[in-house]
Amino acid sequence: MQEVTALQKEKTTGLKLGSIASMLAAHPLLLAFLINLAAFLIKILFYDIKYEVSDDYINDAVLSGAFGNGYDPHLLFGNVIIGYVLVFLYKLIPVVSFYFIMLLALGFASVTAVLYLLFKKKVNTITVCIAIVFLALVTDDLYVLLQFTKVAAAAGIAGGLLILHGLWEAKKHKILITLVGSVLMITGSMVRSSTIYFFAAFLGLQFLCYMVVHFTRKENGKRVKASKKDIAGALLKLCLCVALIGLMFAINSVGEYINSHDEKYREFNEYHSLRTAITDKSRPEFNDVEARYEDELGFDILDYVMLGLWNFGDRDVYSDEALQKAAEINSSTVAQNPKSIDNVFNVVFDRGELNYPAAFALYITVLLSLVLDKKRLYYLLLVATSFLMLLGFVVYGRTVYRVEWGVYFCAASCVLAAFDYDENLTKLGTMKKKLFGKERGMLAFYTVIFVIIIMFTRVPKIINEFTLLADPADEYKTNFDNTMLRSGEYVSSKVSFPTVKRKPSPDLIEYIENDTEHYYFIDFNTGIQDLYFDYDPWIRPEQGLFCDEYGYFGSCTMRHPGEIYSLEKNGCDPYNPFKNLTNENIYLVDNWGAFYKAEYMRRYYNPDVQLEVVAEIDGYKIWKFYIPEVVPENET
Repeated sequence: MQEVTALQKEKTTGLKLGSIASMLAAHPLLLAFLINLAAFLIKILFYDIKYEVSDDYINDAVLSGAFGNGYDPHLLFGNVIIGYVLVFLYKLIPVVSFYFIMLLALGFASVTAVLYLLFKKKVNTITVCIAIVFLALVTDDLYVLLQFTKVAAAAGIAGGLLILHGLWEAKKHKILITLVGSVLMITGSMVRSSTIYFFAAFLGLQFLCYMVVHFTRKENGKRVKASKKDIAGALLKLCLCVALIGLMFAINSVGEYINSHDEKYREFNEYHSLRTAITDKSRPEFNDVEARYEDELGFDILDYVMLGLWNFGDRDVYSDEALQKAAEINSSTVAQNPKSIDNVFNVVFDRGELNYPAAFALYITVLLSLVLDKKRLYYLLLVATSFLMLLGFVVYGRTVYRVEWGVYFCAASCVLAAFDYDENLTKLGTMKKKLFGKERGMLAFYTVIFVIIIMFTRVPKIINEFTLLADPADEYKTNFDNTMLRSGEYVSSKVSFPTVKRKPSPDLIEYIENDTEHYYFIDFNTGIQDLYFDYDPWIRPEQGLFCDEYGYFGSCTMRHPGEIYSLEKNGCDPYNPFKNLTNENIYLVDNWGAFYKAEYMRRYYNPDVQLEVVAEIDGYKIWKFYIPEVVPENET
């Protein structure tokens, strides 16, 4: 009797599990959401979530009113329209960082959309395992190391793929899917408009793939001849897609118009363009530009170094015209020495761009697609396009991990959206073996084993975090500098490096907070990539932080209305803070350029300027610039 009861329970359990599996297979969106949610919760529970680079923190600081001039919707990197929405939320709940939550939410929605498109065609062991591999290899960058370029690329490609699915494939809810995709894609373009250029390229390939499949389809074993209705429908879809691309550019133009309508922000954005032309592009060696710097600008090696260290806030010496000319000299010199093909390839290989986890997500999905799907040429085109883009970034001088990751994510997402498993294409798909008392598909079995291996390799990252938390302070700081300060590179240990749970510069922050008599300038190269890790990203930056305690000396906020307000409140010339480094209330935190600054001040302002170290805390040197008192001879 007991044996019968146990058998009945086993059957009941099996039926329940079977019904759950059947329900999930019938609801691909729910399955995509649940699998993605599981990955998201693992990241939230076991990893230290953080901004990968300082740009996002500065964006959030501007929104939050860290300069002391109130909430400011004029994002440094992003559309002011998003800024207005976020400021509204900040006013409702002032403590929470809605900018941070927006990035997480967009990343989560993007991955869910891509998995939905994968499961929409078929739900089986193969597609579920592909989804898990995809999640394991790409979500560190969306859920642990948040960065707006990566999120914008993910949202742009995911939204665009939803649109194409709604136009070409969806049998139900076509309008709803297209609208959701449009909102996601447009929002991504507003977070970082420049990502439009590469996610639109991949969407163009996806559009061509859909069109080729549609016009080469077969019914009853015969190819269907394209009718005028088919051609007209394809043209209509193309026009709609072009219109959506145009809409994205139009919305970003509206944001630029709003900025330019305010004179203060127009001046800042004009200066911002001058700055990026110098700081965000490849720079030639000084020997290559020395003659032109001297003849056309009257600059020497000191000026060259100051420009490279972002220390050109002196409008009297580094006028807008001088900066524009310096940028032109740099770019023309670089153009005269074009990179050879060998050098371009060497940069890609030396940076390890082909070994990123996101790259392996592309390789694995493409390999399976080549075996299990008929659209082989398309998948090879995606790989080729990705590689050409990576080479193009090297030539352009824009080799940073966040951009390269975006390329791989876009390509891998296109693979998943197009993947259509046909088990008849390979013997592995039909081979069976008796395992655990049942017939199992061998391809599915080996795929599960591979997924287990992939997941097992993630465990050391979690262990690594606990090890770093126990390290002595000096070892932790050394590891922090070697890991987190390489902002443009892929460093695998960034994911598991604890920053919120163990702050890298607590004593320096406490020292500054407790000193109410001085205002601290933080040198850009010294602290811009360091100090923001001392703050919890879930909590918005404190209002007035950059006005009451410290501000960055030379950064992406140079000439920003908020920075101008903060400098004036601290008795500094907003267009030339160099003049005020000798003020009694000013200290400078600088590990890189203090002597260059002193030499600059001696040259242009006072030959008697001196400096000395006031303190050294957490490895940071705090300097005081001063002019020695001149004692009259009759008093000596």
